Amino acid sequence: MEWYTTKCGKYRIESLSAATFPGALEVIRIAFCQDESVSIGCEVNKNPVAAEELLELCADAALDGVSLVAVETSTGHVVAVAFNKIQVATSSEKPFFEIFAEERCTQASSRALISYMADVDGRCNLFDKYKVDCSLEIMFLATLKEHRNNQLGTHLCRISIDLARRLKNGPVSKMSLQDLGGKFSKMAERSLPSVYPKICQAIWTGAGTQNIGKKLNFTVHLAVPFTEFVYNGKSYAERLGDESAFCEVVALAL
Repeated sequence: MEWYTTKCGKYRIESLSAATFPGALEVIRIAFCQDESVSIGCEVNKNPVAAEELLELCADAALDGVSLVAVETSTGHVVAVAFNKIQVATSSEKPFFEIFAEERCTQASSRALISYMADVDGRCNLFDKYKVDCSLEIMFLATLKEHRNNQLGTHLCRISIDLARRLKNGPVSKMSLQDLGGKFSKMAERSLPSVYPKICQAIWTGAGTQNIGKKLNFTVHLAVPFTEFVYNGKSYAERLGDESAFCEVVALAL
């Protein structure tokens, strides 16, 4: 059963399900992999194979049961998505993103994007800062172009925060490998962590998500200019055509 369904004008926000999973991946492929700042900076937008590898990361996150979609009520089409990931503090293992980049990315572009995430996360240890053992990370947030400016990203983030708070009472939903279907059904099964999120975290990579963070009272703990990240001889800022572009590491105590 879906954990959450709420109306937002001509849309509804609901938990990711087997029925909406393919549409959610298509939003990532079309919107995130083409338009998001780091995807442009490391040329995922020019590499379809790299984009497909990022979809595998989304499938992995989907198994945590905390991702959300925005569905257009008149058509039933998924038009926006928040792929969210439960992150658990560990002392012995490498961070999740670093492991994924090493073990499951064959393309330099996808490795660069995920390594960027691990790098920026590593510069600001939010677990230590907040003295917590678990977080919900708003990992990939995207909306199809024709449905932007409808506050869907804000709604998805706000409800992600609400979902994270509810997890202290136990898992609210769980997708199975069978729900993912296709090549994703061959991924390794895993159990959900026994701890629950005490903070919600994200890396905002553009003005749109940075404005969402301000609206929802996220605290900015680190800002990093895109001039610091280079792929194939060009900085991310150079590819974006904006030398002042930057990302933010943010968090919100639950």
